[in-house]
Amino acid sequence: MANKKVRREKSENVEQMILNVAEDIFLEKGYAMTSTTEIAKRVGCNQALIHYYFRTKERLFEKLFEKKFVSFISAVVLSKERSANFKDVVRSIIESHSEIISQNPRLPFLIINEMTTNPVRFRVIAEKIKDTVGSLLSGIDSELKKEIEAGRVRDISAFDLFLNILSLNLFVYIAQPLISHVRDYSFEEFVKFTKLRSEEVFLTVWGGICINENI
Repeated sequence: MANKKVRREKSENVEQMILNVAEDIFLEKGYAMTSTTEIAKRVGCNQALIHYYFRTKERLFEKLFEKKFVSFISAVVLSKERSANFKDVVRSIIESHSEIISQNPRLPFLIINEMTTNPVRFRVIAEKIKDTVGSLLSGIDSELKKEIEAGRVRDISAFDLFLNILSLNLFVYIAQPLISHVRDYSFEEFVKFTKLRSEEVFLTVWGGICINENI
């Protein structure tokens, strides 16, 4: 029994190592320029081991994207549970999403590139996370409707609210080269700027839906 546990843990460690290395290369070079040969070389294993765990490069990419998405969803769910009111829920979603992107600043470029260059593959990934997104929006929608009925926020769908948050958070990273050039930011200064932006995004989003939070 102990030997089986050790083998399982070793297998999980190898799989995670492959995922970590693949993530770096995908973000660095994009999907098309990444090869399982290079991933195997950086991991220090043979190419057959990559195929043993993930079968294809496409499946490995899908697994990585799902992992990032699950991290975001988990962070949002946890922050929702800790929030005392809907205002805090909105703030937590913004901060959780921003934190995930700040840890993976090249991820938005990779996603946009995949959506435009390989929409079929991206639809496969989108289909896999569709139900999870639906569940998250449903949970937010139930709380949002209570706020609308109480007259504290204006009538808006959970989807539109979520889209506003995602687009405001994502744009600053997509425009990073331009922002850094115009403001003469170093990378460290840009990271600091993005942390301040979270509060600005919250004030913009909350100010756009709040009617009377004192009711």
